[in-house]
Amino acid sequence: MGQFLCKQAGGFPKYVVLQPALLNKLEEFLLEVNQRGIVTPSFVVMSGYRTPHYNRAIRNVANSFHIYGGAADIYIDVDGDGVMDDINGDGRSDRADATLLYEWADSFVTRHNRPDLTGGIGKYDSTAAHGPFIHLDVRGTPARWGHWPP
Repeated sequence: MGQFLCKQAGGFPKYVVLQPALLNKLEEFLLEVNQRGIVTPSFVVMSGYRTPHYNRAIRNVANSFHIYGGAADIYIDVDGDGVMDDINGDGRSDRADATLLYEWADSFVTRHNRPDLTGGIGKYDSTAAHGPFIHLDVRGTPARWGHWPP
């Protein structure tokens, strides 16, 4: 649960809003990732719940599903170096790994065709502040973004 806390500066107490459907989606997708041969006990949740104030401060969209507890930005980090692992086996940790995780998430959601899994999937490239990651949410309608040119 600690990974879902808002990254907003300040002490405790902190609060979290978290939709059970998001936890279910992440748990089921984690099983899928492990079945595909990436043995990981969990995803790293880079960003889970955001207060409306924090969401505005980082200049995210006004109605982000993060403020409703329905979104998580995740990556796989079994080796603990703080960035996405090399899940495609090419010897690098880069956008190709986020692309593969994105494709697996899209395939997972499409194949299961369940309303509780339906939502947004986005992929994001590395910046100076973080490595590549994907976004998953449970908005109830399909949405896809982050397509990069080859």
